[in-house]
Amino acid sequence: MFVFNRIRTFYKVTNCKCKFNYHTLNNPTTSLIKKYPYSMNNFASQRSDSKQCWKCGLERKNTENLFCKECNALQNPVEPNNYFKLFSLEEEFNIDSKQLHNIYRKLQSYLHPDKFSNKSDEEKEISANYSSLINKAYNNLQVPLKRAVHLLQLKGNKLNEDQKIDDPDFLMEMMELNEEFDDTDDVNKLKDLDIKNKNQLENIVKQIDECFKEGNLTQAKFYVIKMKYYASLNNRINARLRELGIVD
Repeated sequence: MFVFNRIRTFYKVTNCKCKFNYHTLNNPTTSLIKKYPYSMNNFASQRSDSKQCWKCGLERKNTENLFCKECNALQNPVEPNNYFKLFSLEEEFNIDSKQLHNIYRKLQSYLHPDKFSNKSDEEKEISANYSSLINKAYNNLQVPLKRAVHLLQLKGNKLNEDQKIDDPDFLMEMMELNEEFDDTDDVNKLKDLDIKNKNQLENIVKQIDECFKEGNLTQAKFYVIKMKYYASLNNRINARLRELGIVD
C-alpha cells in the first residue's frame, strides 16, 4: 500500500499542470473599431496603427490616451495583449503591487460600464470589453506565476501549459512534500507545511527576478516551471485548510 501511494503521488507531481488564464493613468491605449458588434476575442486581438479617433476621425498625437481630445469618445487599446503596457508599467517581473492596485482602481473608475450608460452602443461595448480586459490583465499581473508566464511570452519564450521539468532530485523533493500533505489532516502540520512551501515560493520568486534582470530567459523559464509545482501544492494546502475551517 505504501508503494502504491508513492507511485500515485509521483504521478500527481510529475503530471502537475497549471493553467494560465492566460506614469500616467490616462494611458492604456487606442485602436480603430473595424465593425460592430464584436466579441471580446476580436477586441483583445485588435491592434491598429491608426492615429485617428474611431468616432470623429481626428488625428491624435497621443494614441495612448483613453479618450479622444476632440469628441471625448473612449478609444480601444493599442496593445491589448501586453498587460504591462495596459497599466503603463515597465516590462519587469518585479512590480510594485500597491502601484498596480492603484492604477487598476483608477482605470476602472474611468472604464466601468456604468460610466457609459448614456453613451452610444459602440462606446458601451468598448467600455464593457475594456473593463473586462483590465480585470484579466490585473489578475495576471498580481499573481507572480501568471506574471512570469506572461513576461516570458512577451519575450518570445512561451511556456507550454503541460511543460515539465527534468530534475529527478527536485521531483523527489516535490513527491515527498505532496506525500507529507496527503498523509495528514492535522492543522498544525498543515500550517507548518504551508510555511515551508511558501518559503520555497519566495525563494523561487527571487531567483526568477534575478534571471529576468540578467536577461537569462532560459534559466527564468526553468525556475518558472519549478514555481508551477510549488504553486500547485500551495493551492492544495490552502484548499485543505479552508475545508478544515482555517481562513488565512
